[in-house]
Amino acid sequence: MLFSSYGFIFVFLPLALAGYFGLRLFASKSVTLFWLIAASLTFYAVWDPWNLLVLFSSIGFNFSCGTYLAERARSKKPTGLLLAVGIAFNLGLIGYFKYSGFFAANLNAVFGTNIPVLDLVLPLAISFFTFQEIAYLVDSSRGETYGYRFKDYVLMVTFFPHLIAGPIVNHRILMRQFMSPTALRISTQTFALGIGLFVIGLAKKVLLADGMAPQANLIFDGVAQGASPSFADAWIGALAYTLQLYFDFSGYCDMAIGLGLLFGVRLPLNFNSPYKATSIIDFWRRWHMTLSAFLRDYLYFALGGNHRGEARRYVNLGVTMLLGGLWHGAGWTFVCWGAFHGLGLALCHFWRRLFGSPSERNGGSLWGTALARALTLIFVVFGWVMFRADSMASASKIMGAMVGLNGFDLSVNSDRRLTVLVMLSSIAALMAITQFAPNSQQWLGYDPERPIEEGHSWNARLAAHPLHGTALGCLLAFTLTQMSAVQSFLYFQF
Repeated sequence: MLFSSYGFIFVFLPLALAGYFGLRLFASKSVTLFWLIAASLTFYAVWDPWNLLVLFSSIGFNFSCGTYLAERARSKKPTGLLLAVGIAFNLGLIGYFKYSGFFAANLNAVFGTNIPVLDLVLPLAISFFTFQEIAYLVDSSRGETYGYRFKDYVLMVTFFPHLIAGPIVNHRILMRQFMSPTALRISTQTFALGIGLFVIGLAKKVLLADGMAPQANLIFDGVAQGASPSFADAWIGALAYTLQLYFDFSGYCDMAIGLGLLFGVRLPLNFNSPYKATSIIDFWRRWHMTLSAFLRDYLYFALGGNHRGEARRYVNLGVTMLLGGLWHGAGWTFVCWGAFHGLGLALCHFWRRLFGSPSERNGGSLWGTALARALTLIFVVFGWVMFRADSMASASKIMGAMVGLNGFDLSVNSDRRLTVLVMLSSIAALMAITQFAPNSQQWLGYDPERPIEEGHSWNARLAAHPLHGTALGCLLAFTLTQMSAVQSFLYFQF
């Protein structure tokens, strides 16, 4: 069940909200929490009820292991061996379902073995809830978790707005809310903000991301079938996918936060105008922010971070991003994409060590910022080609065409000329939005660290204006008419 589906919007969500608000009025907080758990498990089971077996196994093991780790940590007893067992269980679970076929196929290719390549169905969201639970185990071994109840832990993992494709929410953020005496409190402003973010996210997904998908698919699928793209086609395909992924993931993040607010839960920001980044370092502070935080806190720092010399720092960055790329998918394209960004991060840090950051050199001048943004975006676009391509051979063909190895032919077939002109206009308009428009949280004034009632004054005036509600209503109505051919969120496959 997609957030951007009629079944979710007109059946699941109204029933979940009706039950939730009814129980808040007539039942205890515990019963209300159990309702949210039941709703979340129902949402998850709609995809495939068998997925619940993997989810329950993971939840049961990690809660028990984490509780024991926390007890040992508070008693000053060693936790290293038990933590290693816990992490091995989680990595083994995700490794079996997600990577066993990939490794078996590569071993067969390299050594000529005949290891069976298992064609397993990937349990939905296993990459997301596995990382969340690994963080819980690590923090438990440090004595940073205490007093967690099983039902709160289950809801932390399964809460449906973030379960399928993030954000990867740290246990502290959700447990603090679920265990508070004033948990899940909703005001008129909270509910209105939640609706606003959901509607804007839905429009981004249906109207913008899915509008870019056909052109991106045309180019990438054509190359996968043996076509050699021209300079123009390669750039159109790459930019179309760059924008499709941007508005797809941005839309999902808005919808996830909006849905959380409808139930009184404040989820962290996960997307902050990443195409405005002035460096690859800045990009990863803006793109999939919760994944970046997890990789930094639980992998990069565990490897030593930047405390063991500059050379080791660059190696740690490379390893972290290599594994981050592999997290996205079991394929060499994802591995190379991660390595590409690891190299970019290392070069950025090396450049800053030699010459300082761009703002330190030019005082944040308009031209310096524009150049830094442009170079960063070009780097990101080339990276997305690897991310989207079906193989590195296809990615190489497209990237080669983008740098002119097939010539600099700007012409297109006459039967596609009008379509291409429309597409170029759309690409230019959407790219301008990514560069100059305020993002959703800026526009509506959402800050997870500050009470919603204390939003910026212009946000509050805007939200209270009747035209704002009318515009959102019209946007929702139009978006609903365009949902017949809606596609799955891209990050659902991870």
